[in-house]
Amino acid sequence: MKKLLVLVVVVMAAFSFGCGRNAAFGVVDMTKVQSESQVFKDTAKNMQDQAKLLQDEMQKETTGKSQEEAQKIVQEKSAKMQALQSAAQNKLKQSFETAAASVAQEKKLSAILIKEAVPQGGTDVTEDIIKKMQ
Repeated sequence: MKKLLVLVVVVMAAFSFGCGRNAAFGVVDMTKVQSESQVFKDTAKNMQDQAKLLQDEMQKETTGKSQEEAQKIVQEKSAKMQALQSAAQNKLKQSFETAAASVAQEKKLSAILIKEAVPQGGTDVTEDIIKKMQ
């Protein structure tokens, strides 16, 4: 999930940063966003709950089934879990992108980059993004 968000931010920055050499840019600490953002916390909790629910369903449904039938049930539940994870990642990505775009516009920044990838400079907008994520 983190790799996806990092990639999204880097790509967004690459497209928007070409506005000039002295353009102002922001930096965001993704580790802090993931640990402090309520959206990330809620999504992680929801995914844990869904995984537990699917695991319980799978155990109940596979009991007494042949190996072939049990394997089919496991595959179905795995596919359902992957779909849930994909939806959660999309929700987080959308929330982050919306918050980052809003903060960049408010602070008149040409790009927001991952803090770990920027040796120096930039305006730290981590807290602003955390507050705006929904």
